Amino acid sequence: MKRRMARALLVLLFVTACSPPAPAPVQRFGFTPRWAYQPWISKDISTGPDTFDFVGGFEARDIPVGVVVLDSPWETNYNTFVPNPSRYPDFEAMVENLHGRGVRTVLWTTQMLNESSFDVEQGGDTYPGPADGYNEAKRRGLFVNDGQLAFWWKGQGGGIDFFNGDAKTFWHAKQERVLKVIDGWKLDFGEEYLRVGDQLTTPATGVKVKTAQGEKTLQQYSEAYYEDFLTHGRAVRGDQYLTMVRPYPRPTGFPGRFFAKKEHAPIGWVGDNRRDWVGLDDALDHTFRSARAGYVAVSSDLGGYLDVDDLNVTGPKIPFSQTNLVRWTAMSALSPFMQLHGRGNLTPWTVPERPDETVSVYRYWAKLHAQLVPYLYSTGEHAYRGKGEVTLRPIGDEASWPRDYRYLLGDALLVAPILDDTGRRDVALPAGARWFSWWDASAAPLEGGQTLTSLDFTDRARIPVFVKEGGIVVADVKDDATRLGSAAHAGQLTVLAWPAATETSFTVYEDVEADSFTLTARQGQVKLGAAKKGAVLQLWSDAAPGSVSVDGVALTARGSKAELDGAADGFVVAPGSKLFWVKVKPKVSGAATVNWN
Repeated sequence: MKRRMARALLVLLFVTACSPPAPAPVQRFGFTPRWAYQPWISKDISTGPDTFDFVGGFEARDIPVGVVVLDSPWETNYNTFVPNPSRYPDFEAMVENLHGRGVRTVLWTTQMLNESSFDVEQGGDTYPGPADGYNEAKRRGLFVNDGQLAFWWKGQGGGIDFFNGDAKTFWHAKQERVLKVIDGWKLDFGEEYLRVGDQLTTPATGVKVKTAQGEKTLQQYSEAYYEDFLTHGRAVRGDQYLTMVRPYPRPTGFPGRFFAKKEHAPIGWVGDNRRDWVGLDDALDHTFRSARAGYVAVSSDLGGYLDVDDLNVTGPKIPFSQTNLVRWTAMSALSPFMQLHGRGNLTPWTVPERPDETVSVYRYWAKLHAQLVPYLYSTGEHAYRGKGEVTLRPIGDEASWPRDYRYLLGDALLVAPILDDTGRRDVALPAGARWFSWWDASAAPLEGGQTLTSLDFTDRARIPVFVKEGGIVVADVKDDATRLGSAAHAGQLTVLAWPAATETSFTVYEDVEADSFTLTARQGQVKLGAAKKGAVLQLWSDAAPGSVSVDGVALTARGSKAELDGAADGFVVAPGSKLFWVKVKPKVSGAATVNWN
């Protein structure tokens, strides 16, 4: 008996030794989690209580918040990755509380470890002595450029060598505590300040970064920096972890370039623009360059970050403009990434001009952005999987962008930002399709290929938005803050479609793991690839339908949208509108076909 057991054990050991190892979890680098498409907020010089007040201020005004960024200073030194207990006395409990409210937490950092640190901003901290770990890293040779100090805007220190395995192990260990609770990093451009001798390691000087693997260009070092933070974060936390990085910006005093590879840029932020029309132009230019290069989820700090001229930082402050802020808010809401972040730490209710109007406008656009998460996420997934273009699609070539900056958001939406105080602009409608006004449900379609001149959008709550014929938009609607539905839509799929004569389609991705399903639309018919949760459809028809059916079964005409909301299914035509509503009850089999005539 003992001999048979020993033989069996030997066989088991042999088979185990010869069996291939279990496959490691797949890391999707080209991927933006669904939660990252929710509205973001951020401010400088914060504390735990202030963070709760900040988030709570939005919640009290019924403005959605999905992510809060804690910018510098939040840690004991640059960069220890240890929350400063005087600012955040119970950091883990704060993050847990925010998670319970549906708000993710992202922390600012860089790749620098300082020998001495400072905050130039009013209300910042003082830092006696070097950051914890600096002396060890210096002694062990874990910095680039032989440990030469680099002076940057938070002090002077060394850049971690991402081409040195020991340096990366050291750096990852320092991140361990905070990495277990937060949801991502906001990575800033400390690498621009690296020096060899008295020269910056920039493309302009031709000086390269000295690493454990020999000389590397600044571009190679940047890409290694951003890749390492994402790779390690996702190895520890999984695919729902992200990094917020710079795709194409022109940082103050430096030439423009692409910082992180697009596959290492779950969120691309072209920040630090001025808070005026010059800043909005720069933000759009940098966003367009990034999108054209293949970055999927990009945008800027809405309203601009800098309150001074970036070429004259000691000069007078740039005057605040509420008009510029609300125009920028609208553009950001109709982008993959929406974030409020400015040096002045303004909120919609504390602006010096028209705060009540600002809150109302900001609420509308933040609600719309949150409702569009299924559309934005699905369009992004389509791009990541190599099945379509990126989410924000600049129209025209680079030479044509200034003073225009029209773009498509996915296949369906045409956005034309307001670019000055007049509130007026021309909008050229792309040829090859008809277009519908987002704002006028009774308007006839407009032929593409024409230019609409001097459109009046002096109402600061609106900017020009058009929908392409054949367009399909999916949304998550939970209230009546926008025209996309009501509280009765919660828990169901909301589908907006403007069917064309020929069939168009849209693929919906519910999350990374779930199977996708497809919606198709043509005049007189919409097919839902899945309706397990039920669906509410808003459809365009030139003539009001006399009958509507689902899978051949006629639906009851309801007297009002409110009546339809209270019914299991049915349809209703709004008087004076070319849009009508259809409600489809949940189906066990999933798929459903809606016909009308």
